[in-house]
Amino acid sequence: MKKSSSNKEDYLKAIYENNGIDEFVSNKTLSNHLGVSPASVTEMVEKLQNDGLIEYKPYTGVKLTQEGLDQTATIIRNHRIIETFLYEKLGYSLHDLHNLSEELEHVKDSIFFTRLYEFLGKPETCPHGGIIPTEDAFIEKAVKPIADFNEGESPKIRRVMDDSNILNYMSSINLNVNDVIHITEVDSFNELILFTINENDSVHHISFKQAHIIFSY
Repeated sequence: MKKSSSNKEDYLKAIYENNGIDEFVSNKTLSNHLGVSPASVTEMVEKLQNDGLIEYKPYTGVKLTQEGLDQTATIIRNHRIIETFLYEKLGYSLHDLHNLSEELEHVKDSIFFTRLYEFLGKPETCPHGGIIPTEDAFIEKAVKPIADFNEGESPKIRRVMDDSNILNYMSSINLNVNDVIHITEVDSFNELILFTINENDSVHHISFKQAHIIFSY
């Protein structure tokens, strides 16, 4: 069941994570990403536009304004610094990172996040492969979904969205960020991508929908 709503920050982060800095992100993409109804997306898009945080183009979608990018990059940065700390220093699993990071990202102390970032060695990416934004680097590098690759190609997993279902599935088949998959078949009828992992011969599959939230270059 779709959620009836989601908060502004969730929308801003969803736009950012779907490359909504350089490209317009469709309402359908936001609906699927957030698990909310199309009506809820339309309502929130209007609010974000009125706040000057997004640019809206009819029948195309939305992208962040400079003000929207500044706000969102800070939220994303804080969230991913916390995720990295929890994962690398406290041993949290990828699946368990999100909710606690969501709570801690709202700490109103920029010095805290700067010091934590330096303590971690100024990492470039979080455990999910997303960049940790800085003034000089704030655009995701891995934006090509696995769904865009063809049979016979072998992309490296560079980033995965923070979605509990896909993270659980990846854990169950031991698929991790930085693994290389070899696509053995694209089954359009059943909307599945079949693949092997690294040098292993075992064949796994993901749905087209799942393949849209796992990224490479």
